[in-house]
Amino acid sequence: MTGTEPTMTDNTGKWTIDVSLQHSQYRVRAEALLRLEDGGEFVGVGMAHIGLRESAISQVGSYLAVARALSDLTAELLETVASDVDGVLTALATN
Repeated sequence: MTGTEPTMTDNTGKWTIDVSLQHSQYRVRAEALLRLEDGGEFVGVGMAHIGLRESAISQVGSYLAVARALSDLTAELLETVASDVDGVLTALATN
């Protein structure tokens, strides 16, 4: 997670995901950046090996790297949800 530490208690309506790809000769790195209206951000990263850049298989590597980045982003969101739920349950238990 980067930037402002978001929580899932945010009630804003528009979130944006930007995906960027960085290719090297045999690998591709994807980064999925989720931006919340309140300035919070989550980042997911995925890597994949690719064949020769000129081949059709190199596109498959890009797809795989993006899928892995989105999966990583999902894990970040789930971790935040779990933390927020634990916080709420702890607060309720102490009241």
